[in-house]
Amino acid sequence: MKSRFTAGLALELVLAAYPIWGTGAPPSYTSTAGTPTARAVAQHFILTRGHVAPQVVFAAANTIEVPFKLYRGYAIVVRGSIRNAKSLNFLLDTGSVPSVLDRRIAQKLHLTGTVEKLSIFTQELQTERVTAPDVNLGPFHADALPAVVRDLSFAEEALGTRIDAIIGFDLLNQSAFTIDYQSRKIVVGPIDPSLVAIPYQAGPGYAVVEMKIKQQKLLLLVDTGASNLVLFESATRDCPDAFNTVGTQTWSNMGGEFRVQQVQLKDAYLGSTPWGTQDVFILPDNGGNLPAGLRGLLGVASLKARRVGFDPERRILALDQQSDP
Repeated sequence: MKSRFTAGLALELVLAAYPIWGTGAPPSYTSTAGTPTARAVAQHFILTRGHVAPQVVFAAANTIEVPFKLYRGYAIVVRGSIRNAKSLNFLLDTGSVPSVLDRRIAQKLHLTGTVEKLSIFTQELQTERVTAPDVNLGPFHADALPAVVRDLSFAEEALGTRIDAIIGFDLLNQSAFTIDYQSRKIVVGPIDPSLVAIPYQAGPGYAVVEMKIKQQKLLLLVDTGASNLVLFESATRDCPDAFNTVGTQTWSNMGGEFRVQQVQLKDAYLGSTPWGTQDVFILPDNGGNLPAGLRGLLGVASLKARRVGFDPERRILALDQQSDP
């Protein structure tokens, strides 16, 4: 079976040297996981060895609703602007660090930057790093948002709509927000305390949760731009008896096509919630280009949740599940 779009844009990005540290005690939500691990566990998803934090201002303290369109059951597209370019289509992808601008938007805004190599799991590509000025998405605003420039026509082809930019957690992590998949709205403001909560570990622009498979603890990047749970092949070698092979698929990203293995997990838990029989995909990585500690991507859509909340202050991923994964 062939898929024309990858599990998420996080697969495109090279990871450099920024550790995540333990988050401390979980907050007073209904938690499905214990106290997070207090150790360095992964490296920051950026293209350079130095990080320029986006200058972000949250525009309001009250609850604000931002409508979105949902494509292929998982891809969230909202309207936003960059400087004088209005009514842009932003694909929200918390696994994309930094954010990504389509080449035609960068040219329209006359943005230029430095050319660098972009490491993905299939090859290395040349890309340009720029700073996007005056970025607005609902109540979120960034005076200067670090980004890379790429041709995003592959995403447009896959989703059937124009994609002008891929916006990551580096813009969204300034306030708590909830993605309501039923009403197709992002609710910016306090998260419903009745939601099931899982602590996440945070770094500049990303969130990581822990999955346990056969007593092996795997750290997964939380990715709203992914449709599935994806594990790196090197992360599965310590528990080979935990996987039942179902088949294979062909995926594609900015670097081309590649094969992934489709499996089901045995004895797997996200927090205290059993993962169940939902399919998982194993990505060949050859042990290279991987961040220390990271073992895969958790596509938010794979959680089968009506609502998914992110609370950056308490470092909580909150779920209103339709059913167990």
